Amino acid sequence: MDDDAVAFWLGSYTPGADGAGDGTGVGVRALGREESGGLVPIADVEADSPSWVVQHPTLPVVYAAEEFSGFVVAFRASPDGTLTPLGDPVEVGGIVCHLTVASRGDALIASCYGDGRVVVLALAPDGSLFRTPVELAPAVDPYVVPTSATLARGGLLLPDSATDPTEPASTDVDPRQSRAHTSRWLSDGRLATTDLGFDLVRFWRRGSSSTAPLVLDHEVTLPRGVGPRHLAWHESGHLHVVTEYSIEVFTLRAGHDGRFSVVAGVEATSDGAQDGDSAAELTVVGSREHLHTSVRGSDRISTLQIRGDGSELRAVGDVDSGGAVPRHHAEDGGVLHVANQGSGTIDSFEIDERTGVPARRVGRVEVGSPTCLTPASVAGGATGERATAAPATE
Repeated sequence: MDDDAVAFWLGSYTPGADGAGDGTGVGVRALGREESGGLVPIADVEADSPSWVVQHPTLPVVYAAEEFSGFVVAFRASPDGTLTPLGDPVEVGGIVCHLTVASRGDALIASCYGDGRVVVLALAPDGSLFRTPVELAPAVDPYVVPTSATLARGGLLLPDSATDPTEPASTDVDPRQSRAHTSRWLSDGRLATTDLGFDLVRFWRRGSSSTAPLVLDHEVTLPRGVGPRHLAWHESGHLHVVTEYSIEVFTLRAGHDGRFSVVAGVEATSDGAQDGDSAAELTVVGSREHLHTSVRGSDRISTLQIRGDGSELRAVGDVDSGGAVPRHHAEDGGVLHVANQGSGTIDSFEIDERTGVPARRVGRVEVGSPTCLTPASVAGGATGERATAAPATE
């Protein structure tokens, strides 16, 4: 292995953090590849439970969401994996759990699970954070207040007994809470975000001023209680959404008017969900013919085949994640790296080229409460030809 070749940045839960004192991570780590295909730590920098990390699309700058403190921090990356602070941390909201950087490198989006905030941070030319975050329009529960959202209907997508979000529920004795969870830039320049608490996928377009950098375009309402968590974009023009609570994958497609709606929905596992399961990550395999989902509880990686025009999904196989609580995973050419938070390991598997299913394990490394893997690219230490994961274009 070339010790200077940084392949991934790793986020983690650390000890003593507010609300997460049982973490065993060390902050943000730089990881390199072993000849076997597994990963190995190179360097690290202290941070307070940086549960999500992402890199600037063109600069050697890494951003981390310090989940429980509510801060976003920026680091400048060196080719050897060393990270040094770049500017001051910026507070964005309660339980910040996800970050996305626009492909033009001018803005960072932070999703806050604790208070439901979706926040835009402008980025300076050197990648540093401007100190004034802009909060986007807050989500409203479509099952309580009338909305013009699109409703998924029929069969698996929405039982006949479900509440119609266009009809306000007047007897909701258990008010729900907004839980912003993820964001993803789409190929047409719009941004998609999920609200896990309100079962919403929200779509934003660029605004005309710094005080309104993004404006709400439209929303898609999923069945009540499914919990949309993460998003994966497929080149066929379909947006796939994995649901944390119902363990399903919903497929959305834009119509001629540009508005997305649900066109399909399937169970995320071939063997069915088990009691206590919750889905975590969703990714498109490099071949573009399969999806991978991670399921905590039963600790599986599930593979779904993509068929037809890209909207047809079929779960084809479930395999053990190699550890406990697979919170996140990332493909690295023909290898799938699984961040098993509960066992404190990254377990790496060859992907069967024909079926897309993770097969032989090629590596395992103990890293302490891993939560997020993101591809690295630094001067003199780019991700290399094997890496296939990349941010969505804008």
